[in-house]
Amino acid sequence: MIVSKIHIKMLNEDALNHLKKNLTFITKKIQDNSTNDWIYTEFPQPMFTEKKFEIKDFTLIENPESKDKNIDLQNSIAIFESCRNLPRYILTDQCFWLWMHFEKFYSIVKNMMTINGTSTINNMWMHGQGVRRGLMFGVLSRCYFRIALSYDESASDPYHLSKWVIENPLRFRELTWRTYSSEEHIIRGALKGEKRAVEEKGEKVNVYPDLAKAISIFGSVRLLDSVSEEDMEQMVYEKMLELLG
Repeated sequence: MIVSKIHIKMLNEDALNHLKKNLTFITKKIQDNSTNDWIYTEFPQPMFTEKKFEIKDFTLIENPESKDKNIDLQNSIAIFESCRNLPRYILTDQCFWLWMHFEKFYSIVKNMMTINGTSTINNMWMHGQGVRRGLMFGVLSRCYFRIALSYDESASDPYHLSKWVIENPLRFRELTWRTYSSEEHIIRGALKGEKRAVEEKGEKVNVYPDLAKAISIFGSVRLLDSVSEEDMEQMVYEKMLELLG
């Protein structure tokens, strides 16, 4: 079977600046328009710049307000599988995700959430809370990173942790706001430890902020780069048992 490939695009600087300066206007346009035809008259052109990098083309399934967790998982895996070989500087650039939001998947992204006002567009389309938090709030970027940081190639089902995360994002969210969030083995080990403890003791969602703080404290004593995934799993497992009482 021939796999169709496409060149990625990036929102250009003029369009990005236009977005940021006209957020209220842009929000109203998104609320009022089910298709993206309006962007080609409202934005400076050309709006997107094609790059040399290619990805396997993919589609997403409609999932109004992201209510269906199984569809959420399927969409997240589709994004990850297609984009996983891109350089990290592309994957952490809002202009790459804004191409997907405004051109490639406009109507699907619009329907994945309730738009309550400019704050929704700023945080969930525009990554307005900075690079780290912004990527974890972004409609499609968070789908990608939930998989990228939980993918376990050593398991018979490499997505077993991803399923667990998407079932309840609170299990993951606090970890991704910390400085160690770029260390995939730390996040993966932490998720394994959480999962083991929860399966034994049950779940209390209010423990996750305390757990994330405990990992930060642990990292201030030991260089997290040098901590193995297995050691992180065991540390988190023991801490979770303590927090769960």
